[in-house]
Amino acid sequence: MATSSFADPVIASRLSRAAGARPRRRLLVIATACVAALAVAALAATLLVRPKDDPAPARFRAAGGAFSVVVPDGWRALRGRELRAVPSAPAAVLRRADGRAVVVVHERPALARSSRSLTRDLTAQLGRRFSDLRPVTARTIALSGGPAYVYTFARPTAGSVQSLAIAPRGGRTYTLDAVAGAGATDAAGQVGAILRSFDTTDPAPRS
Repeated sequence: MATSSFADPVIASRLSRAAGARPRRRLLVIATACVAALAVAALAATLLVRPKDDPAPARFRAAGGAFSVVVPDGWRALRGRELRAVPSAPAAVLRRADGRAVVVVHERPALARSSRSLTRDLTAQLGRRFSDLRPVTARTIALSGGPAYVYTFARPTAGSVQSLAIAPRGGRTYTLDAVAGAGATDAAGQVGAILRSFDTTDPAPRS
């Protein structure tokens, strides 16, 4: 399976249009890169910090209870016919109401790769897709159901920050493809919270 198939081009392109027209001047690209760095910092900080014991937020639970993720305030999860209409057939799609961020979850066959080879392959393959690719971080984080490899990169020309989380679980691999506008530090923080909340052990609520 090609790792480049993880990134969802349909969702990413929708966010790029919502973020605004493509900058034309080099100065604007540089400024966008600086703003993107702030969004990356917000996302990374959320990924590395354990959530506090605050009241439990709403959660989206996939069909059959395979996994769940939190749904922050101002976000909504696609359901039913709306979810089935997404071309890439994801297991979940969470969108921020203002269009500044989106998270897409896919369930895929098992993936046998080391984090080192994933970093190398993703950088090469995404670089062929996005001419403005700027790799930022690649790390493994601990989630409730096990580890997840998270690769984060910025796209200064497109004005976006993207993270790809890869979580192997029980003979399957879940991928969480998250995109946020470069200037949306609050949205980036929420994206980080969604990625960290991914859980394959969280039971469905009792009826």
